[in-house]
Amino acid sequence: MNFLAHCALGGSHPHYLVGGFLGDFIKGAVPAQLPQAIQVGVRLHRRVDAFSGIQADIRASVSRLPSTSRRLAPVFVDLAADHFLARHFETAHGESLAEFSSRAYTILADHEAHFPATAIRFSRFMRDQDLFARYTNLDSVERAFARIAQRFGRESMVAESMAALRERYREFEGDFLRYYPELRTHAAQWLTADEQRRS
Repeated sequence: MNFLAHCALGGSHPHYLVGGFLGDFIKGAVPAQLPQAIQVGVRLHRRVDAFSGIQADIRASVSRLPSTSRRLAPVFVDLAADHFLARHFETAHGESLAEFSSRAYTILADHEAHFPATAIRFSRFMRDQDLFARYTNLDSVERAFARIAQRFGRESMVAESMAALRERYREFEGDFLRYYPELRTHAAQWLTADEQRRS
């Protein structure tokens, strides 16, 4: 999952949302100086990533991509998931994407004191560009994947991955509509179990 999904899956609690966002900027041990609920959000991010890795419908999406793109296929599927979530956000979460985005950007801005510099820069970029709204457009998926592929020296993967997504769009969307509810259920169950452990 990418930024929109990780924020949305923790969105019932502001600190979980913050931790969901920070998960991509924190490697190794979760910093003890973070507020406990933000630590929970970071661990939720990691739990969701681990659960995603074993989901049959996510593996199905990966298999729809050319074999020459398989090295970064999971990353591409994560980006595509944010696109589909943006398009189906109100159905999935019961509020409009615009309402959620405004709330999420405000929450992230209010918690910048806990962010490393890279996370501050990206959260401000995300807000200024209204990145969550842009996810509804496939061009945003392509631009984001191009930046990642360039870092790995795999620029050729961009065109072929995007071609596969456009050609088999409904199949990728169907995969998403099956696996995302399972991710939501798993995240909610994990949070409930974590809260019980800490009570």
